[in-house]
Amino acid sequence: MNSLQLNSKSKLPPSQTIKADSTPAQLHTESNADILKLHGMSDSASNSCVLNNNMDHYVEIILATKENTRDVGWMISDDCNAIEEQISIPFYETVTEGSNFKYADWKDQPVVRQAKIKWRPDNTISWMERHLEMTQGFIVVGKAPCLLILGEPTHDREDLNEDERRLPDISKIRGYIVPAGYGIIIKKGTWHDFPVSVGPEATVFVINTKEVVEALASMKEPSPMDFGDCYKVRTADVFKHIRLKFPDLRPIANSFCSLNTSDVTTMPRADSEVSAVPSLYGKGMKRVEVEKWGGSRADCVWVVPIINVEHFDSRVFGPSVQPHLNKYHPEIANRGWRDYGNKRGLDRISKMFKNHGIRCTAVVSSDLVYDNELMSKLRDLKTDEEWEIGAHGLNNSSKRHGFQTYSEETQAVEDCIQLLGGAFDNDKPKTWLSPGFSVSTSTSDILLDAGIENILDFVDDDVPFRLIKDNGDGKNGEDFPPSVLCLPYSMETNDFSLVLTRHLSPKDYASALESHIEQLAKESRESEEPIVVCLGLHTFVSGTPAAVNELGKMLTRLENVSNIVWATAQEVSGCVKAQEPPQKIVYPPTESIWIDGDFPLNSLLRDRSKVALLLIDFQNDFLQIGGFGEKLGNDVTSLRRVIAPTKSVLSHARSVGVRVIHTREGHRPNLMDLTPLKGEHCNGIGKEGLHGRLMVRSEWGNDIVPELMPATDGSECVIDKPGKSAFFQTDLEFILRNTNIDTLIVCGVTTEICVHSTVRDATDRGFKCIVLDDCTASYFDEFHSVGLNMISSQDGIFGVVADSKAIIDCL
Repeated sequence: MNSLQLNSKSKLPPSQTIKADSTPAQLHTESNADILKLHGMSDSASNSCVLNNNMDHYVEIILATKENTRDVGWMISDDCNAIEEQISIPFYETVTEGSNFKYADWKDQPVVRQAKIKWRPDNTISWMERHLEMTQGFIVVGKAPCLLILGEPTHDREDLNEDERRLPDISKIRGYIVPAGYGIIIKKGTWHDFPVSVGPEATVFVINTKEVVEALASMKEPSPMDFGDCYKVRTADVFKHIRLKFPDLRPIANSFCSLNTSDVTTMPRADSEVSAVPSLYGKGMKRVEVEKWGGSRADCVWVVPIINVEHFDSRVFGPSVQPHLNKYHPEIANRGWRDYGNKRGLDRISKMFKNHGIRCTAVVSSDLVYDNELMSKLRDLKTDEEWEIGAHGLNNSSKRHGFQTYSEETQAVEDCIQLLGGAFDNDKPKTWLSPGFSVSTSTSDILLDAGIENILDFVDDDVPFRLIKDNGDGKNGEDFPPSVLCLPYSMETNDFSLVLTRHLSPKDYASALESHIEQLAKESRESEEPIVVCLGLHTFVSGTPAAVNELGKMLTRLENVSNIVWATAQEVSGCVKAQEPPQKIVYPPTESIWIDGDFPLNSLLRDRSKVALLLIDFQNDFLQIGGFGEKLGNDVTSLRRVIAPTKSVLSHARSVGVRVIHTREGHRPNLMDLTPLKGEHCNGIGKEGLHGRLMVRSEWGNDIVPELMPATDGSECVIDKPGKSAFFQTDLEFILRNTNIDTLIVCGVTTEICVHSTVRDATDRGFKCIVLDDCTASYFDEFHSVGLNMISSQDGIFGVVADSKAIIDCL
């Protein structure tokens, strides 16, 4: 999300500033030395003339204050301490008036004029000028702030030679956001450009001299100046191979309205108090790049097709293939082109990807839930083609997120998720793409609270990263703070950029995508590190006949590239989660199930030769992202909490000679042992998952998780079962009786299904059962608690319940 997130009740230390990195999409904090280092400079070699790299240089952006403007001028604010010398006027009892501002020097009679400044799409700083004989004043009025590009004076710098003093120092140029009601009187020699809008139209009073006004008015077009006190340089002439720019501040414009710069830490926004923070994504949002993921496909490029299924209000102009027609309503031509995408383009795109066996993520405007025909298509794609359905806001026409209040945006997100969830059998979307490339100062926080797991982020990158929320409670290292995964939604692979902006032909568009993917595949092979790229496809752009024709050819050619993984956003997320440490989860305590004292535990375990440790279904399909459990929509991290205590019990059992038996639920590859009833209720068995077929023997999902793998010497039995109970259609009972086992220590997943079914069958066959609370789990907390209470109720009708520590102590 290309915005600086501002959240409530946080304070920014005065020493911290908001800076621009080498891409306009990211604002963050770093030292000035880091900025210089980023652009190939050292602190001692700060003058712009030494720069040789061919690159864009984005100036540092800071909120103007009295302290940080001292090197370029004097801040005009409502700070009463700024009135250093007062004029004593006895009859002005309610007025504190300062004397003439002694630093101001207007050379001759000052000229005061008002300027209305609109947003300009070109964010290049093309000109810098200075005046050595006068000061200038810029006072922002109205409601909107403005941006002043200012560079510290160089004319009196002793560390520069005569030629260098005639040029601005790139390392000393900053962008100062000046809120409405404030202003700056710049020093003599301060390099400056004319004020810039940060999005909304700004009103500025400009105070300079008649000489400057006449000089500007006499010019037919911008050009360098060097006469009188007017000295102006073209930055392209000064900074060879460097394009001087400022970031696009429109996404964060709301955050800087009505600011109080006498206290930089407080910045009210709409209906909540928010404050400036040193992060692109909001207070406490820490961006952490995912370092290890990809599993066995770590040397691959993961390509995620994102199909934008969008709704546009017919009363509002939208994207156009003929922009000149966007003048009068009804605007039929462009609207028909957009509607054509959802009516026909979606069909073409889906058939194209189906022909190549590729699943996609469709991000959908929730206002489309009332389009029955379209919803029917999307439901079929979700069910039959296993597409992921993500959220794309309410629509692409109404008030954008970047211009909503906190409560408005929160409600919009909630409405979108609820509408889409209701349209798809209460399967709420896990992936989010903000409509119109518009985000606010609180979007990340709102999405995280709403349960979104993956954000398609407007950054040109090729790695996933996590946004980790620091609640400021000091428990982050222990309690695993909430986080959301961000996947780069790059403009380099977006059909809007390539087709509508760069006007590439369908053939050139497909060729650009193909080259991009092939290069990333090559880089991944060489580095043996995974790369991810999202393809932004709109139904009315990429769904045209010519585009689908060329994209289909591209997909055929890419089949020859061996290290491409086509995946949905949720599948990438699952692969990332599979290699991350499990999050700590707090479960409600179970009641009336604990065993203490010598009876009955010690008596049950007195003869270890008659005891077996039964580990039920600790397999990838249930405990890993990309397995069957996750496919059903479950949070597999809720099961992974049992791995550590179960591993301790397993290790101790082996050390004391207790027999160990493992079970795995799965089916023959031909599914002849899958009953029609189970196949109907467990949709997905036998289908291709992220790592192979689901719930099928000999596949990745059927394997036991690495932490609890059976002993390699073959001493531990592995029971393959087609049903929920470990006794159904297996030789488990024969093995137990043949080895004189009469007591089972039961660990496994899930508590209420396979564990419960097995324990019930075991007691009916005369086996005593000890079920371990911290070594069993369910996807649902309440099912786990109720399941254990049922086992131990009525004096242990199905067995007794203990924990790993008690078992280890007794064995």
